[in-house]
Amino acid sequence: CCEHAATRGVMLGLENHGGIVASADDLLEIVRAVRSPWLGVNLDTGNFHSTDPYADLARCVPYAVNVQYKVEIQREPKGPKEPADAARVVALLRDGGYQGFVALEYEAGENPYDAVPRHLDALRRALA
Repeated sequence: CCEHAATRGVMLGLENHGGIVASADDLLEIVRAVRSPWLGVNLDTGNFHSTDPYADLARCVPYAVNVQYKVEIQREPKGPKEPADAARVVALLRDGGYQGFVALEYEAGENPYDAVPRHLDALRRALA
């Protein structure tokens, strides 16, 4: 499928979304094994449930073809959620050489009509 994507000029992004790509190690093992410039990572900042999700993100940034910024992180699969640090995430993206789009993916419990504008504002400030 990477060859077909290449004929269309389309990048494929494998998302860190549980299962066989739940950890940074597993995700990077697959992407590296494919060895195609047309396959990268659709990096979801809230989907690594590890003791240091920011370190996992940093390892994957060089392979990112798209980023979905979640407003919360979770250090354990069933553990409590905590606010994500937008400035820290943006710093990791910059340090890793990422120059693409960053989408806000909102799944938190607060009313999105109230929360999304506030989180977008914080993300824009971090990106400025």
